[in-house]
Amino acid sequence: MDNHTEYRLAFILPESRQLLGIQNSGDIELPRISVPMWQRPAEQLTRLIEETWNIRTLVLDLLCDSPISTPCAVIEVRSSSWQFTRRGLTTVHLGNIGRLSLSGDERAALLSILSGSNTSRSPFARIGWINEAQEWIHTAIRDHDVIFTDEMRHLNAGGEFCLLRLGTIAGPAYWLKAVGRPNAHEFGVTAYLAAVCPEYLPPILAIRADWRAWLMEEYGTSLHSSSSLEHFKRAASNLANLQIRLIGRSADLLGAGCGDHSIGVLRSHIDNIIEYLDCAMSQQTSTKVPPLPASRLNEIGRILHEACSAMEDLNIPDSLMHNDISPGSILTNGSDCVFTDWCEAYVGNPFITLEQLCVHASRKSESSQYWSSALKDVYRSVWVENLTEHQVERALQLAPLLSVLSYLHGRGDWLEPSRRTQPAFLSYSRSLARHMDRIANSAELREALCQFK
Repeated sequence: MDNHTEYRLAFILPESRQLLGIQNSGDIELPRISVPMWQRPAEQLTRLIEETWNIRTLVLDLLCDSPISTPCAVIEVRSSSWQFTRRGLTTVHLGNIGRLSLSGDERAALLSILSGSNTSRSPFARIGWINEAQEWIHTAIRDHDVIFTDEMRHLNAGGEFCLLRLGTIAGPAYWLKAVGRPNAHEFGVTAYLAAVCPEYLPPILAIRADWRAWLMEEYGTSLHSSSSLEHFKRAASNLANLQIRLIGRSADLLGAGCGDHSIGVLRSHIDNIIEYLDCAMSQQTSTKVPPLPASRLNEIGRILHEACSAMEDLNIPDSLMHNDISPGSILTNGSDCVFTDWCEAYVGNPFITLEQLCVHASRKSESSQYWSSALKDVYRSVWVENLTEHQVERALQLAPLLSVLSYLHGRGDWLEPSRRTQPAFLSYSRSLARHMDRIANSAELREALCQFK
């Protein structure tokens, strides 16, 4: 189905350790459902399953033999059993599921989950793990009794990852988040920030190292649902204050798991990035926009080197960067803002993050320039207490170009052969190259670079 992904559903009944299947020409097969692409599979699966069969569920794991095969979602059933036959489902043992429904590896993985012997898999690929998690929460919350409702919003699952909202009868809801490879470093970064500057994160009530998980009290809503400039201005102010708080802590941040995006490191990758972009342009098939020629890419590379040197000359101290900042990673309770989702946390020039925030915020209004200017004014007003006006103004002029460089470089995984040839990433890289081309041509950048010649 176009723009959808079909999943086979391995429904597990936790008490009997049986599955739910459907009759098809004499065989019993796994039910199937299609979910929209580019959305969180766990959230879509649990929602569509409840709409289709009126069954509350929890996603334990996502199995897939290959990128082209239909994935299999392992689902723990959280509803009572009386209703299954009314929905066209029948209880069945794993051995009675037709051979075409499961591959050998998938059948073995399911068997290990059913038997409880899946020690090599995620702690969340276990029947009943949610009961253990709720007991952990009861232990962590000491100031009042926590009574959970049946409401669970499962946003992310599979492997060692989990993002789950648990509703309660009274008091706040709670969010459980856990991370695994290749994003296991987010656990260390989050734990460090929660220890040294907890007021800039949602309230973190407990941390569990064996799961690389942390428990958060729900904090308002994300700025995705806000069209208030005041909310974004508060975010810009808090971002500056957080970064100033962490000046001088680069070694600690790197040790916690942040990547190194200091200007020297970014500059050392410019030539490789330009070479890659030239390769990406050579593979362009669309005729809507002409590819950038190698001569222009080399000119952009030269300008990037100049911008890095100019930024270094400003002697702005490194601090924390949030290289995936967006309205979704900023939460507001109406009067204040906090930051979450620290997978793309780096140590480098702090003004780069402000530029990325301005890009996202400007999409919230038709007056994009006004919004961007307002956020920069707030950010500037905090930093001028620690830097000169000259440093702040020049950094704001140089940040747009360097923010694209930082965003493109990321954690350097574009260098890996498995990713650098992916059509989607090649297309995305070409769009970022054109964005750098426009910035490199801007009068504001030329003015900033002229100050250093």
